[in-house]
Amino acid sequence: MIKSYRHSFLFQLLILDGLVSALAWYFAYYVRFEILREGEGWEMTFFQLGVLMVIVNWFCFNLNNLYEDIEVKPWHREFIGVSFSVIHGAISMTVLYYFFSPTRISRGQLLLYLVFAEVLFILSRTMFRNHIHNMYTKGKLAHKILLVGSGAQAEKYINSIRNLPELGYRFVGWMDDDGLAGKYNIPKLPETPILELIETWQPEFVVVGYAGAHRDKASALLEYSFDSLASFIVLTETNPNFIGTTIDDFFGIPVVKVNQPREDFFAGLIKRSMDIVLSAFGILILSPLFLLIACLIKLTSRGPVFFKQERMTLDGDLFFMYKFRTMGVFLDGTNEQGWTVKNDPRITGFGSFLRKTSLDEFPQLWNVLKGDMSLVGPRPERPIYIKEFRKKVPAYMLRHKMKAGITGWAQVNGWRGDTSIEKRIEFDLYYIRHWSVWFDVKILILTFVRGFVNKNAY
Repeated sequence: MIKSYRHSFLFQLLILDGLVSALAWYFAYYVRFEILREGEGWEMTFFQLGVLMVIVNWFCFNLNNLYEDIEVKPWHREFIGVSFSVIHGAISMTVLYYFFSPTRISRGQLLLYLVFAEVLFILSRTMFRNHIHNMYTKGKLAHKILLVGSGAQAEKYINSIRNLPELGYRFVGWMDDDGLAGKYNIPKLPETPILELIETWQPEFVVVGYAGAHRDKASALLEYSFDSLASFIVLTETNPNFIGTTIDDFFGIPVVKVNQPREDFFAGLIKRSMDIVLSAFGILILSPLFLLIACLIKLTSRGPVFFKQERMTLDGDLFFMYKFRTMGVFLDGTNEQGWTVKNDPRITGFGSFLRKTSLDEFPQLWNVLKGDMSLVGPRPERPIYIKEFRKKVPAYMLRHKMKAGITGWAQVNGWRGDTSIEKRIEFDLYYIRHWSVWFDVKILILTFVRGFVNKNAY
């Protein structure tokens, strides 16, 4: 019964989105042609286009996975998806109208529609999400869970569910709890055949949390999933898990991938396209500044303009990273040894200015254009230091699951220069786990908003 209600909610959401699409379209028409009184005789045309707009939006919303169960998508991702879908729908409508109609669509109407649609969809989706969550919080139409087993993951699962009551999950009982049921205030169930418990409690999910020496029990329980309509969920031992876990089907064999970043070909293509366009544009626009910096470097110290150093990037590949030279040149190579610290005597006067303003990093735009680096990603490190850090810092090598970047989540949060390696790794792994094109855009904006000058840049 609960599944039919949930599908009913999705149908209600579909109808609500259709009404909002139509309302935004016709309200835009009213403002454009009634209030502003520009144009006549468009009523039937725009009525027909309104119907088409509803259908187009349904397709665009579905393409962006906006008709999934409401509780599985964080609110910010839903709103980003809605905003993108509205723009996608308007562009699709314009293209269709261009090819299949001899008349031109009103640009004013279209712009007004975009404004009204964005506002109305956000409001309607917020109200609908709050309505669903209120029902779950009050215990109505809850997702009933029967918990079996007492592995460490089971306790983490319980705590996660308890921290998000608005998701609507409720524990109806716990079998083979190893004495933990009372601690979490979950009814303890007798160790009777699992099918009898399912028949009695009618759970939507049976969550199996065995681990270690008791893993065989989980395998035995899964055989009962053949004779039950309840969904079985197995809590696997995949720790330490820093950047995500995915489960694939390999010719009928379930394969668990641990600490693998999400693979999205299209998003990766957008990221690379952004790197090429923005780095080429940056090199072109900043070339006069580069020339000035090069002249000042030559005037203030002896040696080459550029400094190159071997660094590590995606999948452990090595490359030479370019920077403006900021240190004096010594024949014995001592200027390249050791971590840069505050008031480092190797740094020239002009080099200190370049470092504090991050202007020395700009030649890395060439590395981005070549494909060695990205605009956004974990900062690349020297192989000699990586050998040391990987022994001392857990999960250090996981940062190389993403292409190195000029700026990154750690850098915009102040973790650069002579600061905690552990904190930098924490922020780098958070970035990799939550990566998206929008996250990259946010980091680029924060890089400019917070400025290039940093107190930790020596």
